[in-house]
Amino acid sequence: MPGLAKQVATRFQTQTDKHTIRVDFPVDFPVILADETRLEQVLSNLVANAIKYAPQGEILISGQIRPDIIIVTVGDEGPGIPTEDVPHVFDRFYRSASTARHTKGAGLGLYLSKSIIEAHGGRMWVDSSIDQGARLCFMLPRT
Repeated sequence: MPGLAKQVATRFQTQTDKHTIRVDFPVDFPVILADETRLEQVLSNLVANAIKYAPQGEILISGQIRPDIIIVTVGDEGPGIPTEDVPHVFDRFYRSASTARHTKGAGLGLYLSKSIIEAHGGRMWVDSSIDQGARLCFMLPRT
């Protein structure tokens, strides 16, 4: 997972000069048995959203190790996700009324990402505070 996160960060850093994309994983982060292509798709969706919705600042891809799971978080320094939108961000085709006018998209990225994580036995959630950025997190079982 750390190597995959570094690849995604390197690829997306070439697409923005307003963001710094940083990767922070523990040295002893365990290997996860999963579909690498699909997990890359998830990380790519999360980083692309951070670039799209955070006008500037740091985007941090980080990992945590727990006894039975690993947690991966993509956080940004943008405006955060409005409280009324949080329950719907993973809905198919959902586009916040406040951002749909300003940004392109079909509203499928987070829906697909959540589906991929759940297909791997994991869970995905959002941790966001207005004016303190958004953090999109997922957990996967350790194997």
